Amino acid sequence: MNTEQILKYDIKQCLNLIMVGNDTDVTEGWTRLKKLESEPVYGQLNNYEIILREILNVEIQNIQEVPKVMIWFSKYLLEKPYATHSISNDIAIMLRNTKMNDMSHLTTILQVLLEHSIYLPESMNHSKLCEAIVICLSTCLMPCDPKKILEFNDNASKVQYFLKVLRSRSRNIENDNLIFVCLQTLYKIISDTKRKQDPGPGLAAVLQVVEPSIIPQAVNWILSESHSDVQLAQALKVLCSWLPKWRGDQLSIWIMEFILGLEKRHKYSILIEVSKAKLDIMFWALSVPVFRQNASRIIFYTLKRQGSPSLLPNIIRHTQMVISNFLMKEDTESSKECIQNLVDIMKILMLRFPNQRACNNLESSFPVQPQMDIVKEMWNEHVWLDEMEEIEPLIESPNMHLGKVGLSNLGNTCYMNSVLQALLMTKQFCYEVLMYKPSSRVDDQIVLKRLQNLFTLLLYSKRISLAPTEILLASRPAYFLPGQQQDSYEFLCHLLDLLHEQEKSAMINCEASNSNFKYKNDREVNDSSSVSEEGASIKRWTTEEDLSGSVVLERKTRSLADFTQGEDLVQVQQLSDSHSDSTDSGIQSVGGEETSTQVPLIHRVLGGKCKITYQCAQCDTSSHNTDKFRDLQLCFPEEIQENQEVSVQDLINYYLTPEKLTGENKYRCDKCMKLCDAQRIIKILHAPMYLILILKHFRYDFDTRLRTKLRHKVMYNETIQLPVSTPLCTTTESYQLYAAVVHSGYSMDYGHYFTYARDSKQNWYKFNDSYVSQTTFNDFKDLKPPDTPYILFYEKNVSFEGFCDEDKPELSTLSKHLQELMANDTTAYIEELRHQAEKSQRGRHNSILLRKNENSDDENPPPSNCRGAVNMPASRFLY
Repeated sequence: MNTEQILKYDIKQCLNLIMVGNDTDVTEGWTRLKKLESEPVYGQLNNYEIILREILNVEIQNIQEVPKVMIWFSKYLLEKPYATHSISNDIAIMLRNTKMNDMSHLTTILQVLLEHSIYLPESMNHSKLCEAIVICLSTCLMPCDPKKILEFNDNASKVQYFLKVLRSRSRNIENDNLIFVCLQTLYKIISDTKRKQDPGPGLAAVLQVVEPSIIPQAVNWILSESHSDVQLAQALKVLCSWLPKWRGDQLSIWIMEFILGLEKRHKYSILIEVSKAKLDIMFWALSVPVFRQNASRIIFYTLKRQGSPSLLPNIIRHTQMVISNFLMKEDTESSKECIQNLVDIMKILMLRFPNQRACNNLESSFPVQPQMDIVKEMWNEHVWLDEMEEIEPLIESPNMHLGKVGLSNLGNTCYMNSVLQALLMTKQFCYEVLMYKPSSRVDDQIVLKRLQNLFTLLLYSKRISLAPTEILLASRPAYFLPGQQQDSYEFLCHLLDLLHEQEKSAMINCEASNSNFKYKNDREVNDSSSVSEEGASIKRWTTEEDLSGSVVLERKTRSLADFTQGEDLVQVQQLSDSHSDSTDSGIQSVGGEETSTQVPLIHRVLGGKCKITYQCAQCDTSSHNTDKFRDLQLCFPEEIQENQEVSVQDLINYYLTPEKLTGENKYRCDKCMKLCDAQRIIKILHAPMYLILILKHFRYDFDTRLRTKLRHKVMYNETIQLPVSTPLCTTTESYQLYAAVVHSGYSMDYGHYFTYARDSKQNWYKFNDSYVSQTTFNDFKDLKPPDTPYILFYEKNVSFEGFCDEDKPELSTLSKHLQELMANDTTAYIEELRHQAEKSQRGRHNSILLRKNENSDDENPPPSNCRGAVNMPASRFLY
């Protein structure tokens, strides 16, 4: 190393001590740096700027030392008229990478920049520095100590001054660009719905930089951009929260222009939402004299514009409190004027809502008489009314909206609608789908993306029903002919398979791009070999493919989904790839063990684990296979007569009872080398969070070569117990019924599907395509043929914390895409309502349903069958 390199290395070592060391290190660093300055070769070093850039781009612990370091470097930096990269960009990086809760550190750095012009050459673009300053301001929260509040406001004023000076030093075009960058960054921060805490009021200093004449233009730009209503509401809420904290006059101008702009665009729902959220803060600003002058215009305008009675009790309560506790005690001209304005507003609200109980005896509590000439003026002014409340009464609605949205029948698609509504009511599955971040590749995880969209609309839409066209096109099996009735369980299996396979493919693609994920083959079987009591190793039992002639085995392997049009029993022995590759146990498999740290969605929510044991009665050797499952297919015992009642719990117990494999159902033992009597034992090793049970009400009739529907009487237990085997003992998991897909009809060849489901408040609903009605669990239990529960959904008795009281997450917690989807749907729905209201007022025929691409058959509730029997006597299968 030459002398210059050694000197550069020594300087960097000193600076590292200063920037990241403890107090002793900092002192030593400055001491050593001063010694280096006395070296003869010190003045010959030419790359001080490079050293400073390197220091600013690493993590800094001692932010208070940065101004001193910048002052020290300013002596050795040289102006470069044709430089393309300003040091201010590196300072911006340092500000963004450094945690800065104390605004005084920021203002000290900015003061150094102003005092040393080498850091802010006029020929350079400093927009990145402005952006970093705005971000820093957002992290500085206002303290509670009054003395520190004064210091906070003083520092905010210093930041404001710096931005004004920087703007004045810039050329005209650059000047406008700096304003645009500051406002763009500020709006991005205040409209961020995912922030855990609102940004501090110091950000209002940025608003002070803009001239009042430009504010309307700036607000118009914000409202004209493609921002969602959720973001606009969040931004206005944050601005209003600063009212009792910021003394500057520009904030109230910004808020007022924001309100007028939203009002001009008929965004009344946003204004009502903000009023409800920030009413207490607005009144608090009114009670403090120093903030009242700037806040009063906004508050009075907001109060007199209220057109919804839901806010009236809160308005009256806050008004009486602020008058009696603050304004009456103040006795100033400002307080007297404020009291008069509030009384006038209360009078107009009383006239606007004459039948509200909250208005009883209100006028007797007025400290002054209302000014009736002012009240008359306000009477003629426009009010904010939720667009739904304003338009929906003009439309004749077929039934009261229960907060649940139906799904239109797109042509015998009840098999899909019933399954989707049941999955929507599966709380954790719904939550995981909504919160899942699918692959950004356009062609990846199409089904999940379509399901996300549908679940969002079903949870938040104001509509009565939706047309599930997108999810139908994405998830319908190729062999499902459009317009024909299909099996709901078969669709459920196909949908879950698609979700699982597309998630796996996305993870494999991610692994190929960054090698962060390792995904094992989805069809892994554990413990494929076993040891007999004598210790000899044997192969596992032969698979069902070797036993296609077995009829008794069908007891636990066939379901309604296994039968297709016109095929016999022997033709359907082969299992699809979605089943376990071990001997089928009537368990729907979801794949083997995962080595990835990310457990796939279907495994997380619906996945359980079981062990299947085959024990030879002759040699007593056993084979153990473990597999994951996502549903259990329950058969009716052959010894149970159809007039006997059997419970779901009985069917589970029967399913887990060891099964004798004798006669035509013998297995070939590889050790005995012949067919032997044996028994099969199924044990649950891991209970899923949600348990799906399939009741196999259909059987194949060899004589008629048709699928007949069994006539067993079933008691549908609200609570069931699932035995779970652990290494030490057998325990039980309790489950509660929350949804059921019901098949209505006498044969698989025709019929209709609908769903019963309950919410977390134990309210039961019946989802019958477009129509949703409230019902009871007793109504479900009292179902009689031909209405037969087919797919039962049970959940563990464990509370789920993902949802709020409305059984859905806050809309603001969803992705930006889903929030925009809802905003667009709401806008479109309002336009449809308005158009329909206009048609109704003109006396034209008005269709009740407001959905696009819906079948006209949905005008009336679906009958008990979506498709009548073809060439089949109506009385062939009777109960």
